[in-house]
Amino acid sequence: MSLYSISPDGSAFSRMAYAVVTTSNGIPCFSITKKEEARNGTPMLGALIVSDLSVQPVKKVWSFSVPPDWPIPIHADSCIRYGDLPPTATGIKPKILIPGHFYSVFLNGRPKDPSDPTYGYQGKFCVRATADGGQQIIPINSDMQAWIDEVCPTPR
Repeated sequence: MSLYSISPDGSAFSRMAYAVVTTSNGIPCFSITKKEEARNGTPMLGALIVSDLSVQPVKKVWSFSVPPDWPIPIHADSCIRYGDLPPTATGIKPKILIPGHFYSVFLNGRPKDPSDPTYGYQGKFCVRATADGGQQIIPINSDMQAWIDEVCPTPR
């Protein structure tokens, strides 16, 4: 599912697609869906922003950007780990992710096809404390009520 902006004449002029949030050794990883890669090929990433939506005002907890002439290709099987700066990127030092907080990630990237209206990819996730003192990343899918509420679901 994708989010669209519609102009008064009914034509779509921009599109936000979904980002995938996975885990690598307890650290969030960000990518695009296999469906997006099949639809549009490999997007070129120019920036990434992770924000804490549990605080007001919303707080940026990690971000980076790359020079316009050095965009990063991002595949569905890519893993951009939270806090790991890609080569050529400059960014802010990652903040500690807080259990119980609700986060969003925005991958600012476009497919190679200039006629494609996609301008970025968004994902959401929560952090939950584990019994052993670690943390668990809980991806929030777009079909979950938590996606709309922007509140972490309670453990079952």
